[in-house]
Amino acid sequence: MGIDNPAATSPVTESSAVLSARSVPGRPPAAPSRVQILLCLSAFLASLNFFAPTPFYPQMAHDLQTTVPLLGQVVTLMALISAALGLLAGPLADRYGYRWPLVMGLLAIAAGLLGTGLTPTYPVLLGLGVVMGFGDALAYSLPFAIAATYFSGIAQRRAIAWTTGALSSAPIIGVPLLTAVGGLTSWRVALAAAGVAAAGVAWFVAVVLPADRLHPSGRLRIKGLLAAYTPLLQHPPSLRFLAVSGLRGMWWVGLLTYMGAFLGTVVGFSPQHVGLVYALAGGAYSTGSIAAGNLLGGLSPRLVVALSSVIGGVLVVPVFLLPIPWIVIPLLLVASAAAAICSVSVVSLLADESPAGAGTTMVLNGSVLNLGTAGGAVLGGALIAFGGYTALGIGLPLFALVAAFLAWWPGSRHAGTRSS
Repeated sequence: MGIDNPAATSPVTESSAVLSARSVPGRPPAAPSRVQILLCLSAFLASLNFFAPTPFYPQMAHDLQTTVPLLGQVVTLMALISAALGLLAGPLADRYGYRWPLVMGLLAIAAGLLGTGLTPTYPVLLGLGVVMGFGDALAYSLPFAIAATYFSGIAQRRAIAWTTGALSSAPIIGVPLLTAVGGLTSWRVALAAAGVAAAGVAWFVAVVLPADRLHPSGRLRIKGLLAAYTPLLQHPPSLRFLAVSGLRGMWWVGLLTYMGAFLGTVVGFSPQHVGLVYALAGGAYSTGSIAAGNLLGGLSPRLVVALSSVIGGVLVVPVFLLPIPWIVIPLLLVASAAAAICSVSVVSLLADESPAGAGTTMVLNGSVLNLGTAGGAVLGGALIAFGGYTALGIGLPLFALVAAFLAWWPGSRHAGTRSS
């Protein structure tokens, strides 16, 4: 099917045949609405996995007799574990199916959050970071793989858009709920409650998603798992859009890493106002995600990626050059929506064009995004040290322009897509 002409796709989705073939005898195929709900819940928890402890860092540092910077290294460990394990998790999911790997990822998140609420010392918390990184490697990317398999055409793009929006809703909805519970009780109760909720979502996925009935022939070999990436690495259009994903992590998430400090020290916002700006930006990101799936579905995804990258990159420059609240807030909201539109469009392109399995493709995309995020954080810190926030606001957005160029690479506009 042609990715640039979604309306030309067949009304019968690829997913219906796939999941019907994999389902357990006697169990009817899952309704698309229920599949979409479980995808959104899974993505929400994958994001909350990172954000849940952060508002409690001061209390956690006091109770665990450590420091806030050391607590932050748990997130770094989680990101590295997720990026590394994802390289094996994707091909394994394509080989054996998506249902139980996603359930295992959610259970790992549940164990990590519940364990964090019960942890007695920092070394134990660091060990739980490995468990939570494993959970993120599965729960962050597999919902997109399922969306790419279960849906097709416009429905696929909408499913990816809603799943992307669910990722951004964790700091908007999940964090305030946890802080409210923590304010009434303690950080331990709040995080333990989040762990119980994650276990409930894992049960929901196990019940709703039809069981995979894949029986791969041949022995499982690590070399064979890594060979699953060969078609992808030999497909230039997919490589270009993986690069776009990594570049988006550098310029957008790299900027967000230091946005709170910029808003507080340069713009002069109080911590409460900084939190409000983040909530507004998260809402704009969710809105952009939904718009990418519903309003922009008829446009060329390559054009959407290129334009959204240019718009987002250009608009964040005056945010840092003109630190005036009535300039900063509107531009930041529009840039947030543009970044979300870019993300949905990139995932949609990869879902349709990648010659590799959906699990392999989506997990690799998540790993590349994590690596780009880490690179943006390191480079952003260097730019601030070199020339302050002005250098940050000029340097990182340049990567958005590179991403736009790759998206509109002459060869990628005419590349063939895989058939449905």
